[in-house]
Amino acid sequence: MRKYLLLLLVILAGCSTSVERDGQNLKVIDVPLRSSNHEIRMSSFVDSISYIPLETKDECLIGFVDKIVATNDYYYVVDKQKTSSVLCFDKLGKFVRKIGERGVAPGQYVEITDVNVYKDRVYLWDCSMGKLFVYSANGHLEQEVKEDYWATTFYVLDDSWVAFCSGYTTNKAYLKDNSYPNLLFVNINTGQTSPDLYYDSRICTTGIVGSDFNFISNGNLVFSLNDTVYQALSPSILKRKYAMRFGEELEKTQKEYVERLKTEKIDAYQGDKLMKEIPCMYMFLETPSYSFLRYSWRDYYYVGIINHKESDTYMEAVGYKQNAVVNDMDDMAVFIPLATYKNAVYSCISPGRFIESKAFGKQVELDDNPIIVKFELK
Repeated sequence: MRKYLLLLLVILAGCSTSVERDGQNLKVIDVPLRSSNHEIRMSSFVDSISYIPLETKDECLIGFVDKIVATNDYYYVVDKQKTSSVLCFDKLGKFVRKIGERGVAPGQYVEITDVNVYKDRVYLWDCSMGKLFVYSANGHLEQEVKEDYWATTFYVLDDSWVAFCSGYTTNKAYLKDNSYPNLLFVNINTGQTSPDLYYDSRICTTGIVGSDFNFISNGNLVFSLNDTVYQALSPSILKRKYAMRFGEELEKTQKEYVERLKTEKIDAYQGDKLMKEIPCMYMFLETPSYSFLRYSWRDYYYVGIINHKESDTYMEAVGYKQNAVVNDMDDMAVFIPLATYKNAVYSCISPGRFIESKAFGKQVELDDNPIIVKFELK
């Protein structure tokens, strides 16, 4: 599980030193942060589970699922490393089209950093090129936008505004008062920019383990060494949604580590070890009924569940080196959320799990594409 978490927490993220705006509706949540296993049954918040096998053929082979984007009509599956492709499937799992082409010719991307979908348009960010590619619903390239901001994730706010998140990266063009912005709002039609969430340029960034799982749900983002859940809104507004309180002692430990990073050179190995003593949030997903926060501390892995139907009451599942959300419904899918759409959470599962089970009605092979899992919430 630690290895899996490190795959999630691979991009450096930041703690804010800027004046945080729009905080009048900020909700404070006192996090239990249990240090012993505490399970939550999936049936307490999930209404039903369905499985969508993705069609397997040569033109749509998936090596690894880095991201899922669900819309009314399609599933977009992003494979950054193995095939470097964005594949579109319909709601039955039938392959529809591939978005864009990898290469060095005009209109082609070199690598995929992140992908978003807005109003049937597909947005692909290639950080190595500093380019945002905008494709129509049928996969036709409509626009290329050059941007000099190094970012690992982004979110499309409307037809004009896009929010880019870098996380503890030296974007020298935006240096201000010895600080760098973790967030940049960009109007892709006019070129207007608005930076936010600045961090102290003295901080040793190699000592921070961060997350590239921001902006996967409704423009929400979290940062290591920062206990606030933010939401980017159009045109260039940063909202503080939740303040997660992990206790005075751990807040003190976090602040001391931030100060230490300003004066010491700490490498990635040391940073990983030291940051295990600080609660680290790395994913926030939102639906109308529930929101889900994933975080870690020491060797415990947590899923925090905010129940919007009951005045944002908070439940916490915790497992020592394991997932503590128990599937008591069909004993097949593991609750590792990757995306949300409307009132459902989406994940994926290897076809090998279904070969061993008779509960799944469709024939699958070991080398088939992954299977989309849809958790419809109560």
